[in-house]
Amino acid sequence: MTGVLQQTSTKQIQTSTKQIQTRTKQIQTNNKSSLTSTKQIQTSTKQIQTNNKSSLTSTKQIQTSYKQIQTSNKQIQTNKKSFLNHLRFPVEDPCVLVGELDGVRIISSTNQELLQEVPLVCQEIFKIASMAPGALLLEAHREYEKSSQKADEYLREIKEQSMLGEAVTQCVEAAGHEYDSITQKSLLRAASFGKCFLTDFSPDVFVSTCRELRVLNAVRESAVGLPLTHTQFKQMTLQVLIDRLVYRQLYPLAMEICRYLKIPDYQGVSRVLKHWAACKVQQKDLSDEAIARAVCVKVGDSPGVSYSHIAAKAYDCGRTELAIKLLDFEARSGEQVPLLLKMKRSQLALSKAVESGDTDLVYTVVTYLKNEMNRGDFFLTLRNQPVALSLYRQFCKLQEQDTLKDLYNQDDDHQELANYYVTASYREKRLDSRLSLLQSAVDEYNKAKNEFSAKVTEEEMRLLRFQRKLDDEKGAGLLGLSLQATMEALLALGLNKQAEQLYRDFRVPDKRYWWLKLKSLAEKEEWEELEKFSKSKKSPIGYLAFVEVCMKRNNKYEAKKYVTKVTPEQKVKAHLAISDLEGAADAAIERKNEAEMGAVLSRCSTSDRLLVDKLNRARATIAKK
Repeated sequence: MTGVLQQTSTKQIQTSTKQIQTRTKQIQTNNKSSLTSTKQIQTSTKQIQTNNKSSLTSTKQIQTSYKQIQTSNKQIQTNKKSFLNHLRFPVEDPCVLVGELDGVRIISSTNQELLQEVPLVCQEIFKIASMAPGALLLEAHREYEKSSQKADEYLREIKEQSMLGEAVTQCVEAAGHEYDSITQKSLLRAASFGKCFLTDFSPDVFVSTCRELRVLNAVRESAVGLPLTHTQFKQMTLQVLIDRLVYRQLYPLAMEICRYLKIPDYQGVSRVLKHWAACKVQQKDLSDEAIARAVCVKVGDSPGVSYSHIAAKAYDCGRTELAIKLLDFEARSGEQVPLLLKMKRSQLALSKAVESGDTDLVYTVVTYLKNEMNRGDFFLTLRNQPVALSLYRQFCKLQEQDTLKDLYNQDDDHQELANYYVTASYREKRLDSRLSLLQSAVDEYNKAKNEFSAKVTEEEMRLLRFQRKLDDEKGAGLLGLSLQATMEALLALGLNKQAEQLYRDFRVPDKRYWWLKLKSLAEKEEWEELEKFSKSKKSPIGYLAFVEVCMKRNNKYEAKKYVTKVTPEQKVKAHLAISDLEGAADAAIERKNEAEMGAVLSRCSTSDRLLVDKLNRARATIAKK
């Protein structure tokens, strides 16, 4: 019985143990679920915090939007008030509105008006009970004109505020915006009045405003019809205003404005005159003579106005004769000639070019005529203008040789034609062609009755034949050389007989021949031949030349041979040439010539003291006599 009870207790214990283990596992599972729930709770808390922040941001945005809506409502209310309070301008006739720089132009079929906001400076001066410096200065001037002491009170009040300079500026600026001339004068007088009490105020703005207002008042007149504001005038510039007056053909007013504002001529009066003249030449109801006279009187010598420009305008209008008359007043030929050529007045263009003295201009006209005319008419035209013909000949000498020959043939100018043949002969390489041209030159010289030139040309032909003969025989290469060069070459080659033949045949002067032979023998250092030559007959060039030539070749020995043959007048020079001071001194003393003694003294050195004393004694003796 007891054993059964023990087994039953053991089973109960085991069952209880299993239950405890199962419970323990459930508790662990519950703990894990609790941890998971805690994490979920933390995540939810963070999401709630984020949602709270987003809610705050949304609240702020809603508040900002609400403020913007309130501001928009206020603007709408303000616009409603301004719309209810806007100004009305009734217009009787249909009109057009044109937006401009500083307002709106209202143009109808009968009149035009300008609608603009009153400038701020005018508001400050003219509004009721204004205490602006400009308003006080204007009131001070009014009181001054009434001889009232209040003027001083107003001025003191402005000065105490150190606003007098600003007051003057406001009055000047307001005057520029006003249209009524009386109001302009009142403001400018007030500015002038205030300016008197300033020491460092520049008057430039005041002066320029006065000038500009005078111009604006002139162009605002109904006869002109340019109702410009001061702001528009400043924007468009004075040059544009002058252009508008010119396009409306209001030339007198435009020129008066240019003179009044002292605009440079090339931008002002001269430019207006050019437009006036261009318009004048288009008037068909006036004769050419009347228009030309009127233009000359009006334009005169105005700088910057070209009569050729006016003439070109007249030509474009089909008034060629008027253009020619206007060109007569043009002082610059360079402006006249191109237009005359354009008008096909080539004869007149050539005359003008010749009168100008400008060779380039003459060449321009001649080239144009050559291209436009046939050859006969061209030569005939040049014949009537000797200066142009001469210049064309010079051109042909350099560029067109054949044309030059035709000119001479047509004019029967035998002298120039002969010169042409001579010049042409030197360009020929073949001797036969050269001789043929020279023979033609001889014939033309004979026709021109120029015997000397004909004879010289014949001698040139003889020389050429002689040179060819020697070239063929000796191979000397003489063809084309001059007579002197030929003789020098012959002497250098030792062909003395041929040189003497030329000397005789061409009647070469003795002095020239002796000089040529002397130099040739000295250069070849043929001293024996030189001595023989000196003794052949009396030297036509003297013997000092022999001394000098020998010394040039540094041969003092040979030079001494000819010193004794030198004439007494040349003795001193000869001795000095060979550095023989004693001989030179003796010759000078013998001739009693102080100049020669001085020449010898100038060559003496300190070692020649005895010789110097000798010369000084001789000079003293001559001086006593």
